[in-house]
Amino acid sequence: MMPTNLTLLERKISNNLNCLYFVDHPVYRIQKNHQLVLAPEYASAGRVTAINCDDQQRYHIDFEATKELVLTEKKVVKVTNNMLEQSTSQFLATLGYQFVPNEPVGSAEAAASIPPMLPAASPLNAAPTSYIVIDCEFGTLFRKSGSSKAISWRVQDTAGTHASIFQLSAIGFSQHHQTVPFFNRYFDNPNFLPDKKLAGLAETGLTMAAYEAQGAPLTVLKAFIQQVIQPQLPLVFWDQTQDIKHIRLLLSEYYAQLTTSEQELVQQPVVIFDAQAYTNMLINRGNHKSGNHDLPLNGLAALFSITNPHQHNAIWDVQTTELMLVKLAELSHQPVQITATPKPLSTIVPLQASHPESTTEPASQDDTNEHRASYAQVHQLRARGKTYREIAAVTGFSISGINYILKKARPIRTSSESV
Repeated sequence: MMPTNLTLLERKISNNLNCLYFVDHPVYRIQKNHQLVLAPEYASAGRVTAINCDDQQRYHIDFEATKELVLTEKKVVKVTNNMLEQSTSQFLATLGYQFVPNEPVGSAEAAASIPPMLPAASPLNAAPTSYIVIDCEFGTLFRKSGSSKAISWRVQDTAGTHASIFQLSAIGFSQHHQTVPFFNRYFDNPNFLPDKKLAGLAETGLTMAAYEAQGAPLTVLKAFIQQVIQPQLPLVFWDQTQDIKHIRLLLSEYYAQLTTSEQELVQQPVVIFDAQAYTNMLINRGNHKSGNHDLPLNGLAALFSITNPHQHNAIWDVQTTELMLVKLAELSHQPVQITATPKPLSTIVPLQASHPESTTEPASQDDTNEHRASYAQVHQLRARGKTYREIAAVTGFSISGINYILKKARPIRTSSESV
């Protein structure tokens, strides 16, 4: 049996270096030589405070400043506990890890000098009434090399990630009525491929000079802080995981260039409502065993006959998220319907009714009277306007049995009825 409280966990990350989560330490990247360096994308998360395993073999990693991370067993390379209470260096050495030798002391201090960006306040368990919906679209980061005659682009790793925000959008709502802000900006990142800039130019209709001016990352972030962060309303995401992570990364990168008042704003705790996580809660409320479904926004919207003409465009996905919040509010007020006990058709329809030519012995007088009373009850309930499902709940018949009685079996008069 896996211990509930764990000390260390190595996470497998496809096409990237693995991460090491170590209680009472920041998150580390594991280099190819098993040396550990600080993971810059977790700079705002703070130290790991706990690692736990639940009864479904999912691992919950808690941080000082951000929400927990949940990993399934297949994403975990190694997990263990410091049962011998070894020192940090001994414990890591036993497992084959080591810190980078002679690493400048200031490197860790420099990372720690930047406070957590937009630390999460207590999460909401119900949808807020006034809020701002946010969504991001991303672009892959490349490094340009070669001469003008032979230019090559290679994917680059910046702050432990291969991507950054391309489009950042937000719309305010109160009681499902649109309010301010209406925010829709594109980042002009020199490490995006040229087709990203062309896409941004096509979406905005701006000239090249205007697009580059309004898309400068610091310019976009300052506008975002003023219009979206300053009102200090709850922030709603369909899935906050990547969006809030990259917003925090950019704020950390440009933190030193913000004004004092802007720095104070981005250090204030923010209330976050994750609509995808809320959907999981609604799905699991009637189940005896909970699970993470992580349903995609536009796929789930389609089940409610909501069509988004421009999927994966951040401002359109914001609007779709709001429509889904309306549907989720309706679902939250619907009672849980428990599946009725399945019954074979033979318990509902008499053998003689199913096979008129049958030569089997007729049912006893008691059985016939019981069927007469049941059939009469079905016809009476239907005459009062009851639905098939409501009749089934009262009589215990299946839907198909009720259909047979109403459409094929004539009403049977009881002995007390006049002929």
